[in-house]
Amino acid sequence: MSLGIDWKNIRRKIILWSFIPTVLALAAVALITFVSYQGVYEDLVIERDRELTSLSAARLREEMTKFTQLLDELARSEDLLSNNRAAQQEVLTQAGRRLAVFDGGVILLNTFGRVIATQPYRPEIIDQDWSNRSYFTQMIGSEGIIFSDALNDGPQGTRVVVLAVPVKGLAGEYHGTLAGMFRIGSQTISSFYASIVRLRLGQSGSIYLVDSRGRVIYHSDFEMIGENFSTQEVVGRVILGNTGAFRSQDTSGEDIVAAYAPVPETPWGLVSEENWVALTRSSTRYGQTLVVLLILGMILPALGVSMLVRERQSEIIERERIEQELNVARTIQKTLLPRQIPQLPGWQISAYWQPANAVGGDFYDFICFPDGKFGLVVGDVTNKGIPAALVMASTRSVLRGVAEQLESPGRVLQRVNELIYPDMPRNMFVTCLYAILDPASGNLIYANAGHNLPYWRSRGGLEELKATGMPLGLMDDMVYEEMEIMMNPGDSLLLYSDGLVEAHNGQREMFGFPRLQHLIGSYSAGGPEMIDRLIRELANFSGPNHEQEDDVTLVAIERFYGDLPDQQTIGVPS
Repeated sequence: MSLGIDWKNIRRKIILWSFIPTVLALAAVALITFVSYQGVYEDLVIERDRELTSLSAARLREEMTKFTQLLDELARSEDLLSNNRAAQQEVLTQAGRRLAVFDGGVILLNTFGRVIATQPYRPEIIDQDWSNRSYFTQMIGSEGIIFSDALNDGPQGTRVVVLAVPVKGLAGEYHGTLAGMFRIGSQTISSFYASIVRLRLGQSGSIYLVDSRGRVIYHSDFEMIGENFSTQEVVGRVILGNTGAFRSQDTSGEDIVAAYAPVPETPWGLVSEENWVALTRSSTRYGQTLVVLLILGMILPALGVSMLVRERQSEIIERERIEQELNVARTIQKTLLPRQIPQLPGWQISAYWQPANAVGGDFYDFICFPDGKFGLVVGDVTNKGIPAALVMASTRSVLRGVAEQLESPGRVLQRVNELIYPDMPRNMFVTCLYAILDPASGNLIYANAGHNLPYWRSRGGLEELKATGMPLGLMDDMVYEEMEIMMNPGDSLLLYSDGLVEAHNGQREMFGFPRLQHLIGSYSAGGPEMIDRLIRELANFSGPNHEQEDDVTLVAIERFYGDLPDQQTIGVPS
């Protein structure tokens, strides 16, 4: 007698019921994987912002070294060590052009804290007792470099921050304090603010600098400068000397990552607030893709595999699109760079340009005028890819057109800023140095829109050519300071982009300004020999596996006593 057992149906039910726990287990694994992925990625984003802000704070301190070195060199003057007030005032007056970088002025205090000399001259404060100033009292205790909080010590009581160095004799005895001041405020344009702008933080949010009392001495929203932020959690942490980053909300309720770090050897704290959505946009996209693939893998494995293949194909197409965009941007850069260098009797001009893998916006240009004068342009556009290349092309075109109409470098940069500011993309700007050289006399007139300071080597030694001015396209109604030097036979000039000084080695150390200054000062040759040496030093510093982070541009000008061989171009596209 047959029991009539339907083994086929039983087997199908067993398979079905065994599949259900498998699906549930796979769903649990998918959920755990997604949550873990989100948590790890968010931790990495916060840690990246912390590290970037800490590195930027260290870089800002290095930028301040240029200003403190200027004061320290002046503090060693023999006349400044004398008790002759007229001689001490004359030292500051004679150094007026170099000290112009301190837009709040420079003051000299004696050992008792009395004001004995100023530049520019401020008769109303001469002989005043400033011994209660923090930078004076701290100097007596440390005899090192002192950075102050925001104070009302500027002309007519304007707000300033102070950089102070000791005046010492040959035996190290204390003779007084030399203090340089930078103005702060919503209408202020200074080398101090330009140094912070060059950090390029806060691209999707804001960046600000506070003193030890929580007062804002710089903010990417200029209207916030001078506000008291001491009650904010992130400011409270940084003025205690802590470094870190955490998720928070800004005043409008938007999610942000607040990263903070003290500026080494100063009472200042640097804070960066980046929009959380902008920082995690790529994570959200990949996270959504992961969820979809996991669901499809549970329900329709075959369809999941098909979707994965399509995703891979999309990634390949996206990579090809990005590569094509980079090729177009490189073509724009190469097409607009000079193919020949002007031949100037008695002068040698050399140039080097090496683009990074991710195209930036470095450019340089030479303009020959009918009267025999010669225009020189070096610039750098923030951001990368086609947007940077297009901004570079339009800026170069506008500058050439304006240069044909105006003779003053300062007025040229002012007019170029007026023309490009209305159409400048958000979070982009152009640093640019423009100079006009008279080859017959050696006279060089220049203006600087936030670019790295050129190095001029003459019989008097090595000097940075300072001129104040904010980058092009950053703010409207800008005025650019114009300076002038005389290049004599034997003098040389080096202009460069930040791709050189901001290069890193495998230990994340930066090439830096002090290293560049030492190399230029310790090598007697100029022109192509100097450029060759700098490129070799950069290669040795970066190491064999270095991936270039930014464009590197170098332009060298050297004046000789007689005629020269042909000018040389190094690394310029053919």
